[in-house]
Amino acid sequence: MSQRKRSRGLGPSQGGDGDEDFNLSPTPSHSQLQRNLERRSQDQINQKVSELVQFLLVKDQKKIPIKRIDILKKVIGDYRDVYSEIVNRAGRTLQQVFGLQLVEIDTKHHVYILTSDLPRAEGENLHR
Repeated sequence: MSQRKRSRGLGPSQGGDGDEDFNLSPTPSHSQLQRNLERRSQDQINQKVSELVQFLLVKDQKKIPIKRIDILKKVIGDYRDVYSEIVNRAGRTLQQVFGLQLVEIDTKHHVYILTSDLPRAEGENLHR
């Protein structure tokens, strides 16, 4: 039997959905992130940001929960060392261009959704 010791809020979920074989280091410090960003070209980072924005929009359109593990496997790949910067830039792009906000709804399993940041139109009511 394997024993797992995890710090709260660090690293990915260790649930039973295949995450066990996908280890990540804790979030890098600001200086580590800066060094990692310097090793990548801005075009490479911008490309990953664009890919992530598209991935998030497709998942949202299909009403599929967005899991961090899926983001890492299908979009981020070898850019794990700058994951937080890519996600932050993608979040800013979603907010500025589409009026959407990336919200983590399950901190244990790292599940995200997109919510609208736009104000409701006057007279718009919730109907059930």
